Amino acid sequence: MKANYGFGLAAIVLAILFPIYWLAPLTMGLDNAVTAMRDEFMTLDGWDALFAIIGVLEIAVYLGLRRYFRDQINGSFPANMLLVMAILVGLFHCTLFIDISVYLGLSLPSGDSFIFMMIAVLVVLLGLYTFALLALSIAMLVKFDEISVVLKTFTIGAMIAAMFQLSIVFAMVNIVLFPGLMLLLAIHFFRGDSAVEVV
Repeated sequence: MKANYGFGLAAIVLAILFPIYWLAPLTMGLDNAVTAMRDEFMTLDGWDALFAIIGVLEIAVYLGLRRYFRDQINGSFPANMLLVMAILVGLFHCTLFIDISVYLGLSLPSGDSFIFMMIAVLVVLLGLYTFALLALSIAMLVKFDEISVVLKTFTIGAMIAAMFQLSIVFAMVNIVLFPGLMLLLAIHFFRGDSAVEVV
């Protein structure tokens, strides 16, 4: 596998932008969560642009890693899980179209019931993504002897991240852990790892 600086750069930028976007909600109390969500859906601003950029970068990184598993080590299941993760990320970020619709003056359902429905949809998508990430990490463990030390470290980190996400209580830790995982993938893409490393 040749070095792919495009995917590597995408992973680095994602590692920087991800915590910037997701740490902001932590500054507000849980009592304001519904109000904040309603305000988010009813406005179109720079945060929405950042949200879209994060989605595009994350999809690009997963598709880049998918190509590695598909073409280099015949890892069809990990490749399929990465495709599923990319699709789920795309669907998650499609909620941006609600903001765009409001900005264009199109009528949308209003009230807390609509907000709670959207929250439920997002939670379901996040749950499916978490199970896909867990399946990916398990599949990578099967290929453990065929991947580099960098991807071995990523595999362990991805499994920890999935377990944190499933615990709900420790899910917020992933705001810090996720950028670390992306930096590992950046190293993988820059190095162009294609063979087993002996350590």
